[in-house]
Formats: sequence, C-alpha cells, structure tokens
Amino acid sequence: MRQSFRFHLFLFGFASVTYAVEPIHFSREILPILSENCLSCHGQDEKHRKADLRLDTREGATALQDGVAAIVSGKPELSELVERIVSDDKDELMPPPKSHKPRLKPEQVELMKRWIAEGAVWGKHWAYEMPVRGAEPLSGNGRSDVSAPAHFPLRSAIDRFVWARLKKEQLQPSPEAERHTLLRRVSFDLTGLPPKVEEVAAFDGSSASYEAVVDRLLASPHFGERMAMWWLDAARYADTDGFQSDSNRENWPWRDWVVEAFNANMRFDQFTLEQFAGDLLPNATPEQKLATAFHRNHMTNGEGGRDPEESRVDYVLDRVNTIGSVWLGLTLGCTQCHSHKFDPIAQTDYYGLTAFFNSIDEDGKAGKSAKPYLKYESKHVSRAIEEAQHLVDGRKVAEIAARKAAETPFAGWLDARKQEVRGGFAAWQPLRGTLESSEGSKLTQEADATVQVAGPNPNQDDYRLIAPVKLARVTGLRLEVLPHASHVKGAFSRGKSGEFILTDIKVQVRRPGSSQIRDVLVKSAAADFVPPVKGGYGDIKGVLDDDPRNGWSTKGAPSIAPHTAVFALAEPLVLATEDELIFELRQRSTLGDANIGRFRLSVTDQRGPAVMGVGPAPLEELASATAMDAKLRARLFEQFLADHEPYQIAQRALERANAQFNEAKAAKVAEVMVLAEKPQPRETFLLVRGVWDKHGEKVQRGGLPEIAPLTVENPTRADLARWLTGPKNPLSARVFVNHLWQLCFGTGLVKTPEDFGLQGERPSHPELLDWLAVECNESGWDVKHLIKLIVTSSTYRQSSSVSEPMLARDPENRLLARGSRFRLPSWMLRDAALRASGLFHPVLGGPPVKPYQPAGVWEENFMGRFTYEPSEGPAQFRRTLYAFWRRSIAPTFLFDSAQRRSCEVRTPRTNTPLQALTLLNDENYLEASRALAALALKKPEPIREMVQRVLSRDLRGSEARILERERERALAYYHAHPQDAVRLIARGQFVPNANVSSTDLAAHMVIASLLFNLDEAITHE
Repeated sequence: MRQSFRFHLFLFGFASVTYAVEPIHFSREILPILSENCLSCHGQDEKHRKADLRLDTREGATALQDGVAAIVSGKPELSELVERIVSDDKDELMPPPKSHKPRLKPEQVELMKRWIAEGAVWGKHWAYEMPVRGAEPLSGNGRSDVSAPAHFPLRSAIDRFVWARLKKEQLQPSPEAERHTLLRRVSFDLTGLPPKVEEVAAFDGSSASYEAVVDRLLASPHFGERMAMWWLDAARYADTDGFQSDSNRENWPWRDWVVEAFNANMRFDQFTLEQFAGDLLPNATPEQKLATAFHRNHMTNGEGGRDPEESRVDYVLDRVNTIGSVWLGLTLGCTQCHSHKFDPIAQTDYYGLTAFFNSIDEDGKAGKSAKPYLKYESKHVSRAIEEAQHLVDGRKVAEIAARKAAETPFAGWLDARKQEVRGGFAAWQPLRGTLESSEGSKLTQEADATVQVAGPNPNQDDYRLIAPVKLARVTGLRLEVLPHASHVKGAFSRGKSGEFILTDIKVQVRRPGSSQIRDVLVKSAAADFVPPVKGGYGDIKGVLDDDPRNGWSTKGAPSIAPHTAVFALAEPLVLATEDELIFELRQRSTLGDANIGRFRLSVTDQRGPAVMGVGPAPLEELASATAMDAKLRARLFEQFLADHEPYQIAQRALERANAQFNEAKAAKVAEVMVLAEKPQPRETFLLVRGVWDKHGEKVQRGGLPEIAPLTVENPTRADLARWLTGPKNPLSARVFVNHLWQLCFGTGLVKTPEDFGLQGERPSHPELLDWLAVECNESGWDVKHLIKLIVTSSTYRQSSSVSEPMLARDPENRLLARGSRFRLPSWMLRDAALRASGLFHPVLGGPPVKPYQPAGVWEENFMGRFTYEPSEGPAQFRRTLYAFWRRSIAPTFLFDSAQRRSCEVRTPRTNTPLQALTLLNDENYLEASRALAALALKKPEPIREMVQRVLSRDLRGSEARILERERERALAYYHAHPQDAVRLIARGQFVPNANVSSTDLAAHMVIASLLFNLDEAITHE
C-alpha cells in the first residue's frame, strides 16, 4: 500500500446497487455513493475538508497528490480510492473500523471498479440536469404498447411510464377502484370533502362520467380551499406571532387570496411572482401587495431582552429556507453556517439569496410594531358581520323572553328574601386562616381578620391566605387594602412611595394531605378606584392576566383611604368539608418596593351585582331600606337572574353572540403584514458561522451558479421569482409537480419533497417526473391541467386492495401497482363529518372562526391574556381551513397537523391513539354525530341514510344486521338510563326536533359515531 498519499476517505454503508447492462450511470449509481459516504469530508466545504481532497468534482478526484490520485480514469488498479475500500489494513481501510460502519459490500466495490474502468465518466446530480421529455415507452413496432391489461388502458404518458416500470418488475396493475371508492378518492383529493349522496347516485362509473366529475370538482370553490390547506402548511401560516407572547395577527386576508388564486387557476409562475414581489409590479393592486404576506407569515419574536436586529435576520433566513423547501427542494438552511457538504451550494450563494429580502422595510419587531403593514378591507367581512348580527337578533329575542318569564318566580324569591333579611344581612364573610409569604415577610392576622405585614420588606413578594370556608358556595372574593400609621406616609405599603402594586391574584382549592391544587377561574374584577391613565399599573383588570407588567394600584387617588376590590368567580365554587381555599396576592411588578402592608379578605355566596361592584350588595340594601324603590327592585331582580338558570342560558348565549359580532366588526379593516422595500437598501454580508452579527464578506443578490445561474443585472425580488419558475431552472418544475403528485397519492414520486439534493431520495419514476416537469413548463404552469392529468390516469384510478405478497414486496406502493391507501388528515375528517351531518357551512373567506376545543385550552399557557370561546351559529360549522390557529397551541382536534412554525411540505401521517380518542369524544364529532342522527331519523331507513352519507355507499351483506343489533343495544340502555341519553345529546348548539325522543336520538347518535370511526370512513381508499 502506498503511504505517500494520506487522506481520510470515509465511505459509509450504501444500499445494494443493481448491475445494469448499459454503462454505469454516474448520476444514478455513483454520485449517491459519493454523496452518502464521502462528501461530508471531501466535498466543497473547504472548512471541513480532509486531506485537501475533493471528490465532488472530477478535477479534485483525479488530481495528483504526492504522485497518486484517488481516481485514475480507466485504471481502477492505480486508483487510491479502490485500494482504500478493499484494504485489509485497519489503518488504511475506508470506512475505518472506528466509524462503526461495515466495509463496502463486494458488489459495491465492483461497481466503483467498473465505473473507473469505463473511464470514470462524470456528470451532474439528476435533479441539476434540465428535465427532458423523453420518448414515452413504445412497443417494438413503434406504436403505443398495447400489451397493458384491458383494465389498465394507457390514457396518458403517466400510464405508459408506470406500465413500463411494472412490466420491468414483472407486476400487474390493479383493477379500477369501485365506483363509490373512486368518487370518494377524487372528491377528497380535489376538494377535501366527501361526495354528497346525490353526487354518488349521479356517477355511473364510466370514463365520461368520471371526467365530468373531475371537471366539476376542479370548478368547485372548495378546490381552492383544499389547495390552500396544503399551501398554508408550506407557508407556515398562522393567526398568531408565535414564541412566548404569541400575539394575534391579521394575515387572514392573504389566506383568502390563496383560495381565490387557486380557484381562478392562477398560473403557478404568476402565483409565485405575486407572492414574492406583488408590491414591485407596475401599478400594483391591493391584492398583489396582499399576496406578499406569504413572506411575512413567519413567526415574529417580541420577547423582552432580544435584539430586534437578530430577529430581523432570522426572518430573512426563514424566507430563504422556505424557498429552498417549497420551490427548489433543497436544504438551503444547511448553508447558513458553511458551504453545503453535499450539494453544490456555497455559503456565499445562500447569502446572495438572502440579499433579496435583506432590504425589506422591517426592523425585527413583533406584534403591531412588525411593519410593514397593509390596511386591507376584505369583501368577506360584510357576510361575517351579517351572520353575527342575525345571531345576535335571534338570541336577543330569546333573552327578552327569558327575562320576562323570570318575573313570576322572582316575586316568590323576593318575598322569601324580605323575610330572610329582617334581622340584618352581611353579604361578605371575612376569611381567617394560615398565612404565608414567599419572601419572608411576617404576616399577622388580627381579631377582625385584618392582616398586618411586618419584618423584612423584600422588593417583591407573594402573600397567601389558606382558609376553610363555611359557606355553601363561594361566588366572589373581596380585598380591602388598608392604610396604617406604620406605612410610609401612613399609606398602603412600607415602600418608599407608600403606594402598592398588586400585579396578579390566584384563587385555588386544596385538600389537606393532598399535593393536588385546583385553580379557580376568576371572571371579572372591579375596584373603587381606577387611575384614568390606561396601561401599566392602575387598572384592576390587570390582576387577572398573570402579567407582571400591569396590575392594580391606587396611585393618584385624591386622599389616603381604604380601597376595595371585588373579584367574581366564573362559576360558583362548592367546597367539600375538608377543602381549603387559597387566595394568593402576587406583587411582582417590574418597579418593585410596593408590597401591600395591611389588608383583609372576605368571601360571599351572593351572585350578580353583589360581586360585580364594590358597593353594598342588593340584599344588604334591602335589609336597611325602609321602602323599596324601583332602583333597588331592579338590582334585586338582577341578583335573582344571576341564579336563575333558564335566564342564564339565554343571557350567556347572547353574550357570546355579541362578542362574536364585535369581533366581526373589528375585522372590517385588517392590518396585514406584507413586503415593502426600504428607500435605501441594506448591504448584505455573509454571516460567519451563521451568527447574526458576525459579518464576513459583502455579497450581492444572485442565484445558485452551479445549479441555475441568475444572469439578470441588479435583480429584484420579481427577478428572483421569474428565475425560480424560469425555463433554465432544473428544479422548480420537478419540485412543483412532485407536490401535486403527493397531494393525490400521499407520497411524491420523490419521497423527500423538501430534498431533491444528493441526500434526498431518488425518484421512483425519474422519466415520468421529467415528463411532468416539461408538461408543467409547456402548459404555462397550469395547476388544474396538471392535476386533471394525474387524477384521470389509470394509475390514479386503481384499487388500493393489496395482497400479502405484494404488500411485502412494495409496502409503500412506490411501484404504483395499486391505488394509494392512507389515513386522511384530521382536517379532512372534521370537514367530512360536518358535510355528512348536514351542519357544514360552505361559505368562503372571512375572519377566522373557532371550532370547539376543550375548555381552558389557552388560559394556562397565556397568563389569562387569551381566552378561547368557540364560535356560535353557522360560523362553528365552517371548514377547518378557517379555524383560528394559535402557534403555541394548534387546534387540538388536529392530531396530525403541521406545526406552522416553519415551512413543512411533507404530509404527516398518524396512527396515534389520540385519533380514536378525538373522533369518539371531541365536541366537533359529538355534535356531528347528533346532527347526523337527527337528520337520518327523518328518513324511512335511518341507518341506511347514515351509511350513505358517511361511507358514500349502501349497506352490504351482514352490515345491516350488525348496525341494527348495535342500535337495539343502545336503545335498551338509554331506555333504562334516560338521563344518560339527555346528557349525551345536550352538548354543543345543535337543537334537535322536539318530536324526536332523546332515547331514539341518543341511540342513533351512537351509530353515527360508530360510522364516523370506521376505518373506511377515515381512510383514503
């Protein structure tokens, strides 16, 4: 073994290579070996290159070092590369034993030898060569291959390429899917919705009928919604900023722009151009400027202490990484810190791309400071306002009727209260119990329950009073902050100003001997003094959000006097005998030195006005009044109504409707984050090791010279968009048609849609991918044309049934010998349930809505700043596309969704048990099940109706007997347990027909839920 040529040539395990009769193909057979096993140490990244040896170029691999070369063309016996991979010397062998990798297999070594012997012909990675529309597979006589089975007519080039591969693999394609299965498949793929019962009946299974179905689906407004759901994942769209504060944003008009663009079949190159540079186009319309929100959908970081410039740089990098995933299929993020180890992308190339976005007129701030913004009036808001107004009007009528109906029981209640308060009445009961301080202050409770603070005076402190409660229930708490001579200026604290700042309160329940503590939700707060200045420390409402930057203070009050605050609980709290109530006062202001020095806590069991203000409670007024006037009677009526459940149901419904109406009105003019150039461009520098403030050499805007040069002088973002979809870019068309194939088959022709580089997977059908890419270019990037071409192919129409041997041979269906079968995404499942149940509200666009989620889903994470209230009325039953998306807590019923924190182009699949729990118990599906049951009960054959709506087919064989048996079991149970039936159907807002018994409805609801959970119902067959 020659010793003069020392280099570390790492060759890791590579899959077996199939010998070919034709000459070795560098791109398909050799380059993947070099990429997987050599280029991390011997690639273009000179900072990590070992022994100054490059194997990513022919020049580097054949260069002489100390008289020898790694590869000697035509002479494997003189090639150092071959000697290293066959060596028995552990010090010379590659891969070395210390790498814990097995040595190359004999067939791999032979492949390398043959390639070198043939002349070591070099070439590009397949994805970096321009796609060519190769000849479609033909038979020997030059005509289309007619040997395909009769059930697999060769309708297009897609089928011819697939059939050629199947013949080579000695496989047969599957028959066409059943009529209803094919209709369901194409309906889900093109609209994200199952077919209606009447659509199933109208489809006869013929080719003409099927093509008419495809045309109808492509023309449906729901096509744009289905495509938008894919695009929103890629665009990392959400309705909040992300990170700790996760503030709300108003980019939703861009989401509607996407839907409309797909529905109008905007060509994808124009779709790209407007999202990259709509603001730069001549006479740009508001919609074209709106389109650029694509590049502002990234998360924004407004956390305190973070340098805004660091955030701004992150946003620029995110845009480039997104371009890499969505348009180029390249892991561009790898080049942020160094040149790509595998693909021919230098670090300077990466920062040349960032230069296109480095001069956006932004400063790295978040929230409403995240300029630039576009004020945009959406045409869809008026519809949302009208719907919300209609809901308010209807519920207002119900609220007035409930109030009027309450007059009669109120009269009896009032007579009883008059007798009760004859001897006097005290609404508030002082709390006495154990006192704690988190920072060592000394707390002492006096005979009247007043607490005095002494001892150390920390800058911040939390006080806790832990006490038993003798009341049957607790509806509110009162805090009295008292002045004292021992305080500075005789005021409220021992701090230098004498003032206090209460930043937050916490109400909890614990049981002695148990480590579990239960939080109690406080609904509202009122105080006797609120400073006129908004924000900061003053407003009593600031104590409800766990935010130390705001809270209650009485600074500015005209005199030193006791102050009172009252806190109303969201629901009356009923305590067990052994339970203890914990009231915590948190004093964590950023100013500090303002801890309360003297206070008293009390509780009440009164509702209504008693806990909504700081004055005397209505019953206290009644006890001291000599006569009842209209004002007192009105206050007493309000207290009665607060405990009168029929009225409370109507009032709460009206409150929710009013809140929804106010949200809709506030959305009339949205402030959307868009792109706009700075008047003076920023200079762009390579970032040393990717660190945001470590500038290296200055770079100019550019493309990827080794893959697709951008030759325009002084290019703009518009030129960047045109470069991406231009005829000389070898990647974008391939990547785009692969996305479309993935939408229809579940997996792309390239399984790694985000990585077409050397580390990505090779296409299963490379000639077909190239044919489609050329078709994409030549059709003018016509989205609907390409999708129609795919879904009308025989390949797409195959049955997904599979034998055990075939499943073992091709478990992922990469050979396309059958239809694709996979779990439908959770958003489709919810939308499908809404349509099948008759609840579906099909309108397009507008502000986000809030589908059902578990109670309190936001509160714990957001210090009380955000409260989730499900939408009311028709808004509740809109498509999942329009669901409000909080990044830190995505909609909980989406158990397999993208995270929307960064670009994602590979569809997640799941078999998690969470899916079953959600489909069986989530409010969205419970209400859909109940609505479907109520709808079906209007039909002569309810079970048959439900099966047709959920499965798009009729009952088969023993299915009717099984479902009838389960219905009888459910009926028997609910007849024996009628209250369980009432509880089951009493969820959500759907109102069933009063003529239908609760037991019948509950039993059929069980059958509906069973159908929604069938594998057939939740699977792309």
